[in-house]
Amino acid sequence: MTEDSVSSPLEAAAGGDMERATGAFAALRNETRLAILLALWEAHDSMHPEEGIAFSELRERVGTRDSGQFNYHLEQLVGQFVRKVEDGYVLRRAGQKLVRTVIAGAGIEEPTLERTPMDVPCPACGGETAVLYEDEWLYHVCTECDGVFAGDGEQPDGYLTGAALDPAGFVDRTPEELWAAALNRGHQDVKTMLEGVCDECSGPVSTGLTVCEDHDEEGVCGNCGRAPAALVILSCSVCKNYHAITPRTLVMHHPAVISFFYERGVEIEYSLGDVERTRRWERLRNRNEDTIVSTDPPRVEVTVRHEGDELRLTLDEHAAVVTVEGG
Repeated sequence: MTEDSVSSPLEAAAGGDMERATGAFAALRNETRLAILLALWEAHDSMHPEEGIAFSELRERVGTRDSGQFNYHLEQLVGQFVRKVEDGYVLRRAGQKLVRTVIAGAGIEEPTLERTPMDVPCPACGGETAVLYEDEWLYHVCTECDGVFAGDGEQPDGYLTGAALDPAGFVDRTPEELWAAALNRGHQDVKTMLEGVCDECSGPVSTGLTVCEDHDEEGVCGNCGRAPAALVILSCSVCKNYHAITPRTLVMHHPAVISFFYERGVEIEYSLGDVERTRRWERLRNRNEDTIVSTDPPRVEVTVRHEGDELRLTLDEHAAVVTVEGG
């Protein structure tokens, strides 16, 4: 199918197979079908995923008396969300993802976290910072300056960083642990995207470097709405998943930079839940310096520093590291 032949947003999203896409949504509109998915999840054993649950037991768990009606609803799920196996039924991966979304609480419940002070200095002004949770995002903000991105009504004032965090992420975590968890999750997603695989749908990812050609270096630029002049954009062509990071953040995942710090006794790979290690990673990242080499084509040099030593990496318009010097 050519791009010109796609006649609707749904057709574009479904890759032309609208019948399958609409069928998937239709299959989920019934309470009994959702109950079947949840019952299969309850019986699911991750160590033995092919062990099914028999029709009679599944119907008993769901609580449907009419066997014929139950069978009808079950058959609507088989193929896309449920698979029939020798001893009954199991969830397909798509069904597991759907139930995990429910368990994560995304779009179902909305935890609240008002601005809570954090013992982490602002990388822009050195002032006090705080975390808050709004619209499924955990934000790290400065309480004393404009931050590094302009608030536009959707993002809070003093915006420094933000990361998606499902409500389940709030379980048994302090605000600082939430911040560390959100950053860990965000960076793991970025690493997957940098490998060319979308962290949401596994689709192909395009990577590019964008540079503000008329950048105001004082605070948040009035032209591009951000403090950094350059950003690396990672976007999925299938599901529209999108990440934007600075070049100084991107290079922290590069083997040359990991080796640079490791040779000097500093391990910069993340350790989940380790707040102090997350703090150290942030401090090291914030010492990096981005320098615009050219705007057409976009090219940026990032200088990584540690105890008097330097490593310089140059990124091209595709955000690929094309030269590494020093170290």
